[in-house]
Parts: sequence; structure tokens; C-alpha cells
Amino acid sequence: MGNYRYESPALGPKALEMIKKDKEVIFGAHTRSREIPLVIESAKGVRIKDVDGNTFLDFGAGYSVASTGYSHPEIVKILKDQSEILIHNPGSDFYYHTQVTLAKKLIDLAPGDFPKQVYFGCTGAEMVESAFKLTRYYTRRSKAISFYGAFHGRTYCGMSLSGSKKVQRAHFAPLVSEIIHTLYPYCYRCMFKMSYPDCMKGQGEFEGIPMLPCVSFLTDHIFVRLLDPTEVGAIFVEPIQGEGGYIVPPPEFYRLLRAIATKWEIPFVVDEIQSGLGRTGKMFAIEHWNVAPDVILIAKGLASGVPISAVIAPSKMMDPSIDGRGWVAGSHGSTFGGNALATAVAVKTLEMIEGELMENASKTGTYMIEKLQDMKDRHKIIGDVRGKGLMIGIEIVKDRETKERFPDDFTTDGKDIKSVIVGGAYKRGMIMFGCGFNSIRMSPPLTITKSDADEALGIFEDVIGEIEKNL
Repeated sequence: MGNYRYESPALGPKALEMIKKDKEVIFGAHTRSREIPLVIESAKGVRIKDVDGNTFLDFGAGYSVASTGYSHPEIVKILKDQSEILIHNPGSDFYYHTQVTLAKKLIDLAPGDFPKQVYFGCTGAEMVESAFKLTRYYTRRSKAISFYGAFHGRTYCGMSLSGSKKVQRAHFAPLVSEIIHTLYPYCYRCMFKMSYPDCMKGQGEFEGIPMLPCVSFLTDHIFVRLLDPTEVGAIFVEPIQGEGGYIVPPPEFYRLLRAIATKWEIPFVVDEIQSGLGRTGKMFAIEHWNVAPDVILIAKGLASGVPISAVIAPSKMMDPSIDGRGWVAGSHGSTFGGNALATAVAVKTLEMIEGELMENASKTGTYMIEKLQDMKDRHKIIGDVRGKGLMIGIEIVKDRETKERFPDDFTTDGKDIKSVIVGGAYKRGMIMFGCGFNSIRMSPPLTITKSDADEALGIFEDVIGEIEKNL
């Protein structure tokens, strides 16, 4: 155990009683933290109220789901209006206009100048499964490429594609076969002990693009020693790695992946489940690199908390009448996917994101990152600040020069540094989450104001300052 003394947040009487009841009936594999013993009574805007009357500034947005904040009046109105007309009948069997309206809107927003179609589901992990089936079916190739540090969900295919933490995969073997993991450019902790952009010196080019050593590991080693690229049915990647640490790659990375995918006719699948829909200041995070993927996966913030997800893919992959290779009727489907209630709310959510929220994410996110960079100069345990828009990661280190991490058992009772920071913020009235092994993520609703940002930054710096004082 470590030497840092830390006391977990106290529980209010109503919260204590509710958590006791919860433990009796709700399964135990949830990743609930003792450092955020939040029992929610209600939420409005960017604030959450617990059952004991405490109010919290939410800088987690329910893991990036509450894009328009909580109970936004325009969203509530759509929910009420649509509920009086039609809540559900399976879109896999019948037709209704909200599904068509939403699909058309997503197609118009998605990058890539080619015909597209949309498949709707309910969760992000479900879309990963769907895209895996789709690409295998269309290409008739069995293998897929994913990345170390990736997180694509906890279903079997998503878990098999993921490479973030071993606990997410332990004791579930055999996993989905023929998924090969390669290197994601985590430049702050380069596996080659190199620095960007000097790492590209002497690496040559691929299709006229300066080569990164982490990408040449794929082309010069995996594609030489393990498999031929013509066997690969898909490349799955998060534009910004989420659960793995909010890691932003250098600009050459996606140009190289796109070139690799194009050369060997490999479907290029981007998992925008956390990064998409305005969070980074663009509708899709991949647009920051001016690259058009083949397949886009979205979920989380699509309908302001109402469960819905989507795969946006080339029409030729979705429709067998085009080239005879697209999946046929009965090869995939969903009972609840694209239901009338969720699609109606999603249309309104996208209108709001396009209207003001995406620009707000860009401006407020830029402001926050600048302030966090200034904060880094004042606090030695802040090793790295990274992100785009309101998808911001802060990496915490024991030694900035060596980038040494704090031990997992940082406190006297075995808690890690993330738990201490998250718990410290909670005690001060703020919700945020950890990511990676030693990073903190800030991913608030896209509706936050500069005042909300200043409040959050003040709380965060107060927590960091207290930790440094007691080291």
C-alpha cells in the first residue's frame, strides 16, 4: 500500500439506504466507484441533484451521453409530443417517417462523397458488433485490425476488438478469432521511446505520406509476418481513444490508415461512439484530419440520453441489389433499433448540435485546454493535457521528467491516483471520470458556459493542489 492518506466521500442517509438496497438486487460487475457514491434524484442542465439534496456540476455527461444537458426543454417537448403519437413498432418490419428523417440527416452530415445507408440499434457495443458482421459479410474476409488501448464495448466482439485493460477480457476466452492488435500512436508514451515529429525521420513514405513508426509496425511487420493485407476485412479505430486515455494521434496517422485501407480495399471503420456528434467541435472527430472513413459508428450523445445508435456505411455494403455483396434480408436486424421515440429525439438533438452546441464545444473546449496548459505550468503532477473540443484528457504523473506513473496502490488503503482526484472533485461538488491508467477525462454536456468551465477548472486545480501539498 502507498503512503498517501485519503478518506472516501461520506454517504448521506438516503444515499446509504438506496445503495444498500441496490446491492441486494443489481448485479455486481458495474464499475461503480466508492469515490462517486452518487444516488441521483434529478438532473437539469449541467447539474445533478442527489437524494440527500446535494448538487453537483456534471463534467462527465453520463459518459458523454447527455450532449444537450439534462432535461432540456426542447428535448422534453419532443419526448412528450412523440409519445402521444407512436413510441414503438419495429422499424425492421414497418415504416415511419422519423426513422427516414434521421437517416437522411446522418447521411448528409457524414463525410465521404459516396452513397450511404444507415442501420439503427440501441447501444454503441451493438453497433460494433453490427459493423463487424457487415464488413465480414461484404468482404468475405475473416480478419480485422484493431489497436492497443482501444475500447469498443463489452459484448464479445467489442471486447475482442478492445485492448485497453486486461480486466475487460479476463476469463472470457476464447474471444472472437482473427482480430490482430497493432500500435496506436500514444505520443506521450511512445513505445519506441521516440518523439513526434522527429520519429518520422528515416521512416520513408507510404503512398506519398510521411510514415510513422507505429504505422510501419503494421505495414512492415504484421502484414509481413502474420497475415496478408488482402485477408483483412476491416480496420477498427477510435479517432480519439476514449476509455484508453483520451489520446489524440498526430495528423499523419489517419491519412496513413486511409491510404492503407484504400490500397488493399479494406473497409475503414471509425468508432465515433464517444467522440462524435459535436463533442470535439466537429460533427465527427475524424473530420479534424480531413479523412473520410467507409463506416461510421455512433451512439451515446445521439438522442440526449434516449438509447439509440447507428451504423453509417456505403450503400453497396448495406444493399445486395447494388453489387450482389451487401447483406441480405434476415442477415441482421434489431427489434428496438430506430424506434419512433428515439429517432424523433435524435433529429432534434442533431438540430441543436448543428445550431449552437458544436460551436460552443469548440470555443469552450479551446478555452479549457488553454487554461489547463497554464495549470500544468503551476502543478508538477500534470504531465500532459490533450484533447479536442469538450473531449479533454489530463494525464497525471509522479515525475514529469521521467513520466513515471503513481503506483496503483497510491493511498494507504490501496486506491489509485484517479480515484483520489475523482473523489476529491466529488467532495467539492463536481462529477468527472478517470480514463487510461492515470488520466482524468473532462467531457461535459455541450451546453456548458464559460462560467461552468471556470468552476470546474477551479475545483480540479484545488484537488490537484491538495494532493501535491500532501505528497
